[in-house]
Amino acid sequence: MIDQDNMSALSRQLRDTVHFTRSFNADTSTFAQWQSTNRAFVAEALGAGNAQAAQSRTLDQRDHKSHQTRLLELTFSSGEKTEAFLLLPSVRKKSPAVLLLHDHGSRFDIGKEKLIQTSNPDKARSAREWIKRCYGNRYLGDVLVKRGYVVLCADALGWSSRQGNGYDTQQALAANLMQFGTSLAAVVASEDVQAALFLSALPQVDERFVASMGFSFGGFRAWQVAALTSTIRASVAINWMGQLAGLMQPGANLLRGQSAYYMLHPPLAGKLDYPDIAALVAPRPALFFAGDRDPHFPRETVEAAFAALASRWSDAGAATHLETRIWPAGHAFGPAQQDAAIQWMGSALGQ
Repeated sequence: MIDQDNMSALSRQLRDTVHFTRSFNADTSTFAQWQSTNRAFVAEALGAGNAQAAQSRTLDQRDHKSHQTRLLELTFSSGEKTEAFLLLPSVRKKSPAVLLLHDHGSRFDIGKEKLIQTSNPDKARSAREWIKRCYGNRYLGDVLVKRGYVVLCADALGWSSRQGNGYDTQQALAANLMQFGTSLAAVVASEDVQAALFLSALPQVDERFVASMGFSFGGFRAWQVAALTSTIRASVAINWMGQLAGLMQPGANLLRGQSAYYMLHPPLAGKLDYPDIAALVAPRPALFFAGDRDPHFPRETVEAAFAALASRWSDAGAATHLETRIWPAGHAFGPAQQDAAIQWMGSALGQ
């Protein structure tokens, strides 16, 4: 029987009995052994095992009192191209850096513009609506550069300079990639790694102090890219963490298909849960925030995931390097959370 969420009886049975075969088991290996084996497994499965830095060319440049904004074209190893904003503080020294990862939100006309102010009038109108809704009326990238960080934010496949044909065509976009042995989620993961490598290699960046940060789908991407490359020294993930079974309950976003394909990795299915993959970041510093009224991430599954993460950081001998917190909030990343996350990040990076 198929229910209103398109879950068949078999799907519900699998959800309720899932056993992740590659989850950490202290009886069979040390955490370090498990992590090394599974980091290589995940990187290879997602096509990020031998990632190289993206290539770039500058399309535009604007100078401000506190910083410079460059519009870049990045070219990835696949030949895919995207546009990105690079913000550079007005200082003559190497600076810490943040790979800023935009959210999903089913709003595709803007991507990087959700986080960094644009001079494009059409995109600026959309962006103003978006930052009011999700970010407390702040452009997070502009906040970060004014606090001394180099900031890079690129359009993922499907947004802004790479906008597709709307919400209802996400499944087709995903299916057309899966026909050739890759996935939409793997493309995003690989490109985020290549963007991180590009950012860390910039002459303006101190490669010892590079972090990832994102909200919602951007939060998913923030811990994912940190799991895939040690180039990321600290990660900030806002409003995206839970256990798979807890995220596949009635009414959940993951049951709708469409946007879920951006977080669906077929080679990892049934092998590693979301907290398992995030645990590949340990012992590096990581922050996870959630909202107690977030309709997409029920508190019960968030708490279970946070407990699993705490166990893994403890197994790595780095319990104090993990910060988790459930805020009295919904699905948003407001100024108070932003300031707390930026302060934590500066401390984690030794700034």
